[in-house]
Order: sequence, then C-alpha cells, then structure tokens
Amino acid sequence: MKRLSLSAVALSALACGTVPAMTGDSVAMPFRGTWVPAKATCESPLKLVIDANVVTFVNGTQRAEFRKLEQCFSCMGRDVTDMTLLSTEAMGDSPFMIALDGRKKSKPAVSADLGNDKKLAARFPLGNVALKKCR
Repeated sequence: MKRLSLSAVALSALACGTVPAMTGDSVAMPFRGTWVPAKATCESPLKLVIDANVVTFVNGTQRAEFRKLEQCFSCMGRDVTDMTLLSTEAMGDSPFMIALDGRKKSKPAVSADLGNDKKLAARFPLGNVALKKCR
C-alpha cells in the first residue's frame, strides 16, 4: 500500500480547483475525539479535538477553534478511497489541512498540516508528529 505524505495530500487538494464531493454534514464518528502526539500521554496539554462540526487545537490554555469546515472526499484522486481532507471552508487558503485516514477500519488515523499558517503551527506544533486517539 502506498503511503502519502500530508504535503502531497494538501498539494492534491490545491490542484483540484473544482472538486466534487465536498462538504459532509459532519465528521465521521471514528475520527471524532481527542488526538494527542503518539509519544505523549492522553493528559498531554497539546491536542487536537475533532467534533462533528468543530475542530479545536489546544495547547494548555491556548485554544483555536474552527467551526466552518469543509470535507473533501475525492481530493486524493479516484484510486484512493477512505481518505478525507478536512479544512476550513476556504479549502485552498485554509490555515490547516487534516487528513482523516479510514483505510484501516479498526484503527482510523489522523494527521495535521498547519503549513499555511506559521503562527498557528508555532502555537500548536502538531504538524509533524504522529497522532493517537485518546477518547
């Protein structure tokens, strides 16, 4: 199975000027919850919280919440299934891109790229780390 970097995912999304299959009503249940760096405990102050219609980046007392979300189910191309890109409503200009990887049904995965917003990336350094789901 081919592994795709989040940068490649983001570039694929940007390359798709008019992308079909955008906007889901809410984030799928397997991806909802609290995600922390894989090497951290679940009590880590650094986390990504994904709810049905809200993404919140947390680092201690700092929070950044995003409510106007877009999901792109076809940004990865026609040969890739069970991969969704989650961003703000401005997909190409979004401060973040979150890849929801459902290829392994028993263990969904999430990765984040905050490369479009250096200030957000500095406050919430989740972009280059593996994440694990806590709850």
